[in-house]
Amino acid sequence: MSNTEFNNRVYGCVVVKAINANYNADFNGLPRRLKSDGSFYATDKSFKWLVRNYIKKNYEKEKVLFTKQYDENFSVLTLKQAYSKLEQKENTLMTLLECIDVRLFGATLADAGNSLSLHGVVQVNHATDLFHKGKVYTDEILSPFATKEGDGNNTIGAMSKATEAHYIHNFSINPKNLSSWENVINKEQKTKKEKSLLDEEEKESKLKLLSQNDITILKNSFNNAATFYDSHSKSGVENELSIYVTLNENSILTLPNFTQFIKFTKGENGDKNSFDLSDLISYLSKENIAKEIASIDIYSIDELTNVTYDNQNLKIQKFDLSQIL
Repeated sequence: MSNTEFNNRVYGCVVVKAINANYNADFNGLPRRLKSDGSFYATDKSFKWLVRNYIKKNYEKEKVLFTKQYDENFSVLTLKQAYSKLEQKENTLMTLLECIDVRLFGATLADAGNSLSLHGVVQVNHATDLFHKGKVYTDEILSPFATKEGDGNNTIGAMSKATEAHYIHNFSINPKNLSSWENVINKEQKTKKEKSLLDEEEKESKLKLLSQNDITILKNSFNNAATFYDSHSKSGVENELSIYVTLNENSILTLPNFTQFIKFTKGENGDKNSFDLSDLISYLSKENIAKEIASIDIYSIDELTNVTYDNQNLKIQKFDLSQIL
């Protein structure tokens, strides 16, 4: 994988299916539902948690800051404690950017002497359900332990799940959210250099910006993180579809949310579920838009899912969802 700086903006979406599972529970343990119409939804935090978990478990050399960490007494660390464990660079920003999740999703650090808010390069939206017909059911479960010492009865609990939902998270990638900080840092370093009369040949420190390596890790995580995390409540939660539309490096084109272009159809009698991308590809194939696009990558598993569209755009490439880049 390459450490070459990645400068292209990207628009896309990831679909996560939940079959008899609870992808994102509310504080009552129920699958999250919109109060307006009762449809399922999931927060961006739930998906980014899966991505961070995938990176932490599969890319051990990468530092992940925003993950639960413990001290020697198994107490959860504060953000200040987790930050202090990082190798300290010249300033707070350089220190934070050693962590891949900060380079991707940004960070807010509010601490005396270290206050900083960093807008994420990758913005992930709340997910909505494309299916709209799933129901919630609750199973009673029995614990082998009593609630308190001396209690003669086992603890009875409950677990709620959704029968079926297909959550679509839209996302965008804008490397300029990070690279714009480079001028600020370089200006500060130039001032320090002038004040200390340092040798002109001394190299300036560089920010760790978004790289092609980061994008490769992000794609692998986006495509596999939900399937990879197979807990009891999330058994049945799997990645189903990913779409990446990469713009030309200097393009200033903006694209709308992909959800409104995608039609989902549930397979009946053993047939595969289908995603009709015809409206999306038709929109992306308009002359004024197509000329701004470098590539369109679609990831799915052919044996499980039908993805249909009228291929009006030769820039489309189709890949297996489980493929590791």
